Parts: sequence; structure tokens; C-alpha cells
Amino acid sequence: MNKRQLTKFAIYAIAVLCAALINQFIINYVKKHVNVEGYLLVLIDMLIVILIFAPAFALVSKYTKKLSKVYLKTSKKVSSSKNGNLLGFIVAIIILFILFAYIRHNINVIQDLKTMIP
Repeated sequence: MNKRQLTKFAIYAIAVLCAALINQFIINYVKKHVNVEGYLLVLIDMLIVILIFAPAFALVSKYTKKLSKVYLKTSKKVSSSKNGNLLGFIVAIIILFILFAYIRHNINVIQDLKTMIP
């Protein structure tokens, strides 16, 4: 895989993870504030997925791609090394990991790290 393909993969990976995170946030909100159970909840869940992921994939080709490129270029400048894109991708994945752990699994990574470090 060349550098351009890796950058493209990083952009799509970040975009998909962001869309999934937004989806989970909305699902959690709906489950908390809408008193619906059973098949109607499944239908609402499916509609949310369509409303989040369909535009997300359209945005990947436009806004998300631009934002990710700006982020990766900035991280490349800040790191001032040849592996700036890799550093930017790793930082984004760490941030998304922390958000996924908190929103999807109710795990506070920051708090757990604070308790591990004396």
C-alpha cells in the first residue's frame, strides 16, 4: 500500500468511526427519552442508521474528506516528521476509542487511567 492509499484509508476509517459514534449517541438519546419498546424501537433504530450513514458516506466524499485532510496535514506539520499522517491517524483513533468506550460501553477511559497512575 502506498502513502496515498494509506491516507485515503485513514480518512475513510475516521469518517466511518465518527458516523458510528454519532449514530450511537442518537440511539442512546432515543432510548433514554422515547418510551418505545419492541419492534417500533427496532424500526426507529434502523431509520436512525439510514439517516446517519447515508449522508455520512455522501459527506465522506466532500466535507469529511476535506476536514480529515486538513487534520492530517496539520498533524504532519506539527510532528515535523515523515510519519506525521500516521501520528495524526493514531491520535484520532485514540480520541475515537475514548469516545466509543464512554458512549457505547459506559467506560470512562480517562478516569481509569487516572486510577492506574499514582
